[in-house]
Amino acid sequence: MKIHAPFVCSLALLAAACGPTRPPPDLLGTAEQRLADARSAGAATFAPLELRFAEERLDQARAAMQKRDYTATTNLADESEANSALAGIKARLGKLRESVDALRKDNNEIRRVLGPDADAGGEAR
Repeated sequence: MKIHAPFVCSLALLAAACGPTRPPPDLLGTAEQRLADARSAGAATFAPLELRFAEERLDQARAAMQKRDYTATTNLADESEANSALAGIKARLGKLRESVDALRKDNNEIRRVLGPDADAGGEAR
């Protein structure tokens, strides 16, 4: 009996260590928030490929979470976050380019209305 007790205790500890680990808290929450931010920034228009990659990785992360593969879940969620961040940046860049193009068009129209004799500096020659 004395010989079996340490063996049984060791076996119980080993079995407990091999059990499924608990997932980190809010493992997918940040990835979901970044994806929502990218969508609201206009990524569907300006960065559709990056947005699609982010959505696919998030879906894969959800599937890995269902399988309790937390390492894969973490990696896929990180990839989704990175693609979402890139999509958001590209969307903001696209909007800025549109603004610059609109201002450039307005400036050209002003120059056309003022005519070729208008001084660019506003001073008489």
